[in-house]
Amino acid sequence: MKPILTISILLFWVIAYGSPVWEYRDPVPEPPIQTGIYWDVDASNLLVVGYDLDGNGKAEYYTLRVIVHAFFSTDSVDFVAENFPFKPVFFVNFEKDRMFYVAASKAIFYAYDFDEDGHYDLMFKDFLEDGINGNEEYYDNPSENVG
Repeated sequence: MKPILTISILLFWVIAYGSPVWEYRDPVPEPPIQTGIYWDVDASNLLVVGYDLDGNGKAEYYTLRVIVHAFFSTDSVDFVAENFPFKPVFFVNFEKDRMFYVAASKAIFYAYDFDEDGHYDLMFKDFLEDGINGNEEYYDNPSENVG
C-alpha cells in the first residue's frame, strides 16, 4: 500500500509541475498595448486586450480596462489621442466617422486562458488600478460557471 501511495503522490507532483497554472501564480507585467493581437469591448463596458505570450498566434493573457469615454467623431485618431494623453485609444472605422473608445491607463483585471479556448481560467483584480506591482488579488475562476 505504501509504494502505491508514494507513486501516486510523485505522479501527482510530476503532472502538477507541468501544468501552466504553476508558472503564473501572479499576473505577468503587461506587454506594450501595441503588441496586443486582439481587442474588444465586452458587455460590462470593459476594453479587453489579448496578448500572445507563447508566440502561437492565439491570445492566452488578457487585460481588461474600464472605458472612461466612448463617442463618435470625425476627428483624426491622432487628434483624439492628443486629447487623452496616457490613455489608450481604440477605434472602429465607419463610413463617415469613427467610434472611439478611451480606456483607463491601467487595467483593473488580468486574466489567463491557459488552454486558449476563449474562457478565462485564472483572473486577478487590481483594485487600485496601479499596474502590476504585487498588490493584485486572485479574483475568481470565471469560467467554471460558464455552461
